[in-house]
Amino acid sequence: MPLQRRIPKRGFAPYKRHVYQIVNVGELARVEGTSVNAQTLRDAGLIRSTKGLIKILAMGELSQAYSVEAHKFSGGAATKIEAAGGSVSTLVPVARAAEQTVTPEPAVKAEPALAPEVKTATETAAEPETAGEADTAKDPETASAQDPEPEADSKSEADSDSDVEPEPADDSDSAEAENDG
Repeated sequence: MPLQRRIPKRGFAPYKRHVYQIVNVGELARVEGTSVNAQTLRDAGLIRSTKGLIKILAMGELSQAYSVEAHKFSGGAATKIEAAGGSVSTLVPVARAAEQTVTPEPAVKAEPALAPEVKTATETAAEPETAGEADTAKDPETASAQDPEPEADSKSEADSDSDVEPEPADDSDSAEAENDG
């Protein structure tokens, strides 16, 4: 069997892998000037490409104050640069900047749609629906004739609840006795 099939396959290559170009704080002395960015690091020969991500590490000492721009800093590197009187500015990676596109807000904000109003049974009984019912509701004699109907509905609902007989409780002891016998 070939060797490549006999060796176990382990691990994986992450799809969004971040590979940083490492620059130590002590190497910043090779840069001309006090402003350090990707182009000045490339010109000094400290990194290979200006398109890659840059990380500054804390190995070495600083002789002067630098204004450093990089994608990532170690904790010790940031404190060393600031202790020497320099400044640290973190850059946003180019790939992430493209993902975080800002969408403009619409000029006119649409108000959220309100849910339709739902009337309860008591509200619909209290409000007449047609003009003919509105006239009869104004007369006290006809209004008293209409009042018993809603009460009759509530009584019929109460009667229907009382007509239902409760289910008998299960007697687990009698069921066990039947099974044992």
